[in-house]
Amino acid sequence: MDYRTEPLLTYFEDAASAQPTPGGGSVAAVAAALASTMASMAAAFTAGKEKYKDVETEINEALARLTDLQRRLLDLAHQDMDAYAAVMAAYRLPKDREEEMADRAAAIVKATRESLDVVEGVLEALGDTLQVTRRLADIANPNLISDVGVAAELALGAAMAVRINVAVNLAGYRDTDDADDVRERTNRRLAEAEQLATETRNIVLRALSR
Repeated sequence: MDYRTEPLLTYFEDAASAQPTPGGGSVAAVAAALASTMASMAAAFTAGKEKYKDVETEINEALARLTDLQRRLLDLAHQDMDAYAAVMAAYRLPKDREEEMADRAAAIVKATRESLDVVEGVLEALGDTLQVTRRLADIANPNLISDVGVAAELALGAAMAVRINVAVNLAGYRDTDDADDVRERTNRRLAEAEQLATETRNIVLRALSR
C-alpha cells in the first residue's frame, strides 16, 4: 500500500495493528517529515513579507529544501517497509544444507545493509531538517517561533528513534567493520542533531519568555 495517497488515519491504524509494517523505522521517518512541515509553516509565514525582504532569498531556499526533505522522508518511510520485508524474507530462506546456510547468511547481510541504507538516509534527512530549522529560529517570522521549536523537537525525537533502529539492524550483523562505521556515523549525526536542537530550543524558549 502506498500511504502517500491514503488517508492519514489509514497509516495510523496499520501502524497500531498486529502487522509488521509500518514499523518503527517507517514511523521515525514520518515523524521527521512532520517536523519538516512545521519548519515549512514558519518559513511560509515569512516569505513574501516586506518586513523580511532582506532574508527573502534564504527563506525561499529553505522552503524548497524542506519540501524536498518532506518528500524524501515519506519515500524513506515506504522504503523502510520494503527493507524490513526483505530482511524477513532472507531469514526465512532454507538452511538445511551447508550451501543453503551460506546463501541465507549472505542474503541476510545484503538485506540488512540495504535496511541500514534506509535508516541512515532518514538520519541524514532529519539532520538537514534540523539545520534549516536552526536557521529559521534566527530569521523566520517570530510569531511562528513555537512552530520552529516543535519542528526541532520532533526531528530530535525522530533521531533518537533512528538510533534504536540502527541498533536493531546491527544486532547480529556479521560485517563488523561496516557495523563500526555505521555506529561512528550514527553517533556523529546524533551529536550534531542534539546540538542543533538544543540551540533551537534555547532560542525558542528565550523568545517565548519575553
